[in-house]
Amino acid sequence: MVKDDNKGIRMSNTIISVSRVPQGSVIGFGVENSIGKDAELQLTGLPGNYMIFCLAVDRTELEKVRKELQNS
Repeated sequence: MVKDDNKGIRMSNTIISVSRVPQGSVIGFGVENSIGKDAELQLTGLPGNYMIFCLAVDRTELEKVRKELQNS
């Protein structure tokens, strides 16, 4: 579990590349070198320190939820 200070969480919204593959799309993000090295380990099947995943948020849906919360 990460602490409330968020020191264990890293985020990037720097999109470097997007390409299409038969399974869908591959989106490349810019991250700190230490996270990139960790991801390389995970590509080879070794366990890493980070759980690396992508989260996409629909801005329209987010705004609807924000407005609903403000009105309640």
